[in-house]
Amino acid sequence: MTHPSPQADVVVRRDPPLSGKENMAIDESALADAKPGDPIRIRLYQWNEPTLSLGHFQNLDQLKRDPQTANSPRLREIPWVRRKTGGGAILHDREWTYSIVVPERTDRSGQGHSDTLYRAIHESIRDGLLDSGWPASLSESCTCPTANRGGAESFLCFQRRSPVDIVVGESKVLGSAQRRHRSGLLQHGSVLIHGSSVYPELLGLEQLRATGGIAPDWPAWIEAWIRRGLRRAVDVEC
Repeated sequence: MTHPSPQADVVVRRDPPLSGKENMAIDESALADAKPGDPIRIRLYQWNEPTLSLGHFQNLDQLKRDPQTANSPRLREIPWVRRKTGGGAILHDREWTYSIVVPERTDRSGQGHSDTLYRAIHESIRDGLLDSGWPASLSESCTCPTANRGGAESFLCFQRRSPVDIVVGESKVLGSAQRRHRSGLLQHGSVLIHGSSVYPELLGLEQLRATGGIAPDWPAWIEAWIRRGLRRAVDVEC
């Protein structure tokens, strides 16, 4: 079995802000077209208008049933798109989205998601936030149904918690989700930079900074810490 090595080829793509359909189509195409021996692909991008991306198994009716979002009519007015990856809905506005496509490295299809890759990326970005002045940590709570005595999870990703999410105080600032395909593994993540007027209840990193100073060049910063995370994930089976 072959694994990505610390020297694995990595190709980085940055796009101008695009529509939800365009953004998802690019990521889905990158996953479907991945072949053994291809480089790992990192993509960093934003959205050209506030947009909801729903997790693969979600629907908009959940927005209306969730007490936290039921009285937020603006969430129902903005465009929406469905992701191939799972998890809760994400309000893409003043944030950066990343995608990672790791091609299949064996002659058989992988099964399930990769905890190693997920954790390595999150631990690396947490370290980067600590290094840059944010009191970031991995969440110690879980809102998944099994831990929540069967209760429904929140509609929005950033109102959910898993033990590997990154939080600053009580605010979640990074969540990710994965999808396995016969051609490889896709991981999506969202780094919340600033709250949105569409749903101001969620706070971003620039509102949570504990010390003064200038915010980093976010796409370059995120790319650098994702690369470090990939170097940690040398045992991921993709």
